Amino acid sequence: MLRWISVAICSFLMFAGVAAADTVTLRSRIEANGAMVTLGDAFVGTGALSSRPIAPAPPAGQVGSIPMAALTAAASVAGFDFTPPAGVDAVQVVHPSGARAMIAPTSGPAMAASVTPPIASRDTANITYPNASSVAAIHRGDAVMLVYQSGGITLTMRTQAMQDAAVGQSVRLMNPSSNRVVLGVVTGPGAASASP
Repeated sequence: MLRWISVAICSFLMFAGVAAADTVTLRSRIEANGAMVTLGDAFVGTGALSSRPIAPAPPAGQVGSIPMAALTAAASVAGFDFTPPAGVDAVQVVHPSGARAMIAPTSGPAMAASVTPPIASRDTANITYPNASSVAAIHRGDAVMLVYQSGGITLTMRTQAMQDAAVGQSVRLMNPSSNRVVLGVVTGPGAASASP
């Protein structure tokens, strides 16, 4: 009899622990302030785990994205309950730099032009960000470091630009070792990112 009571108590505590997982919500604007995007940067309600890194941050002054699968996995590993928004495959991350991060218009048409949407659609390679400079950051033939992120895994490879592109624009890149062409989004001079 004592054995069954012990089993029942252990089962109750085990299931009660699963049900008691803290629920976190995605921030409307994810802003990285260091070299890594943290749980606290991405979610509201992370408490003591807010400084736990999730993914590399984009270069200062640039916009990048994190796959929703990576965010969901990071929340799960930390023991949080998170339900991703339906139809969202990636979330944009802003990494401010210098005075640009401190000075922002408060109203008018300049304000509307400076707002970057926090959530990207499935086709993130064809997004042109409103703050993207019209000056090419990558030129045809340039060596470009491509960062590929999927499910919390980050891979980098050296590629060659097939065309000119500004920050935030999609660019065709060739892997010189395999001669395969991949599509990326320019994140800065000599840098691009890709996700599934």
